[in-house]
Amino acid sequence: MHRHVRSQERRRGDHLNSGDGSSATPEFKWSRDMPVILPQSIQKSRHEASKLTIYLQSFLNTLSTKKESAKRYNSWGKGIFLLRFNQLGFKLASFRLDRTISQRRFSITEAAVLLMSAYIASRVLGVVRQTIFNALFGTGPQANAFYAAVQLPDTLFNLIAGGALTFAFIPVFISYEKENGQREAWRLASLVFNVLLVVLSALALLGEWLAPAFVNHLLVPGYPASEQALVTTLTRIMLVHPLMLGLSTVATAILSSRRQFLLPALSIAIYNFGLIGGLLFSIAFPGVGIYGPTFGVLAAALCQGLIQVPVLLKEGLRYSFIWDLKNKGLHEVIRLLVPNMLAVGISSSVVILSTALVSYMPDQASLGALHNAQMLFALPVALLAQAVGQAAIPRMSHLAASARYVHLRLLVTRIIGIVVLISVPSAAVLYLLGKPAIQLLFQHGAFTAHSTNLTALALLGYAIGLPASIAVELVVRSYYALKDAYTPLVIDILALAARFGLMLLFLKLLAGPYVILAIPVAVSVSVTAQTILLGSMLFLRLRKMIKTDKGLARLERMRGRNLKVEGGHTLKEQVSLEVEKLDPIEL
Repeated sequence: MHRHVRSQERRRGDHLNSGDGSSATPEFKWSRDMPVILPQSIQKSRHEASKLTIYLQSFLNTLSTKKESAKRYNSWGKGIFLLRFNQLGFKLASFRLDRTISQRRFSITEAAVLLMSAYIASRVLGVVRQTIFNALFGTGPQANAFYAAVQLPDTLFNLIAGGALTFAFIPVFISYEKENGQREAWRLASLVFNVLLVVLSALALLGEWLAPAFVNHLLVPGYPASEQALVTTLTRIMLVHPLMLGLSTVATAILSSRRQFLLPALSIAIYNFGLIGGLLFSIAFPGVGIYGPTFGVLAAALCQGLIQVPVLLKEGLRYSFIWDLKNKGLHEVIRLLVPNMLAVGISSSVVILSTALVSYMPDQASLGALHNAQMLFALPVALLAQAVGQAAIPRMSHLAASARYVHLRLLVTRIIGIVVLISVPSAAVLYLLGKPAIQLLFQHGAFTAHSTNLTALALLGYAIGLPASIAVELVVRSYYALKDAYTPLVIDILALAARFGLMLLFLKLLAGPYVILAIPVAVSVSVTAQTILLGSMLFLRLRKMIKTDKGLARLERMRGRNLKVEGGHTLKEQVSLEVEKLDPIEL
């Protein structure tokens, strides 16, 4: 070996000193795969030379691996904390106006922007609608009859076919299509539509029969007989509303499951056009009176459903009058829907309970102040929780149905992290600008400076719990994606008990004008504890489910059980980073 090395050195020296005598060194490109040639001075023995070669090559391999691992880790960390459009999946080209926009599939960020815009447009149109309504009917008997008549139809819709149906249907529809094919998924959608049609029709007919007794003895027992008769008539008309709106909810759920959010977003904004049209009809024909906006409610529900039909037909909707109460998919939808209905009932009971406690406060303006503060507080909750939750649940359901729990955990972490980061300054804005906004919007006429101060104080109590109120909505959506509606229900019941206890405690501790803080602070504290408990349980559950992740198991088998830790990461961390590199999380 020594002779071979010396001969190589002689040939190298002859080459450098040959020709025109130039000693310029030729360009040399080293590759990690090239063998390492050791100088003679360190070749004491064949064993030592081989050992040194192995050390050098191992060192170079380690440096390269550490560099690649650090690069993957940095990109993973930036994916959570940096709000970049390319990382968030936001592309302006997705909003290009052409013939395909109604069928275009949007990312979570794009869908959230669409839905947020729809909620804002709906609120603006709602202000226009309310302004026209107040100008026509003020707070007179017809207006009171309208407000009272809408209570029963809205309750039926919220219990049976509100957001609860959407979040119960989407995970089942996605998993059912994945397991049984598109044809069976359309059959399931037809079955849910038919069952909902029968149930809501039966409830509407029952409501038509019980309306007089319900109105006279439960809803408005203190109204004069003439006003009770008007409330009964308006209630009977509007009982068709939950039937029409419930059927359109199925269409919204189907399109959302296919990540087509444009028409569902437009249906939110277009709802108020029906009501405004009814009011304009009353202006054009004064004799119509309160029946204009009443039938406008029905027109709004009809428009909300019809606008989504063309895209459903383009998607290959295959409606069939199927009636199979033993269908497995239907059972799964009902299994998720029943706890959601109970959760809606719990939310309604919280409102009733809070109202009852507020009635004992010495300041008679407390109930109105809490109502106005809650209305302002609901805006960021709708934009950051409801819109993002509706945009994210199809993707989360798809990952859960595919048993890709590594991706699901990363997606949930990113969404909640980003939304909570946005909600913290939103809470600060509510605190700092809440009082000026209340003065600008509400302090007119009978709404005095005292009412403004009281409303601003209540808004402060609600703002404390804004991040938790938003996060808990997204955590609950994650449970729905896993087809688990009972865990959030149990925690809801515990939170209701804790909230009632905290309300009683704060009512005793607080005094003077600050007593109004008892209700919102109790809500904020209880929802924060609820978020921490539900979130901890969710991530512990996903951590266990990661062991059954199909992609993770496949990569672990490829890398082997005895793989050494590289780059400072454990085997599971390395595999998780590789999973994300092969199939990045889509926001």
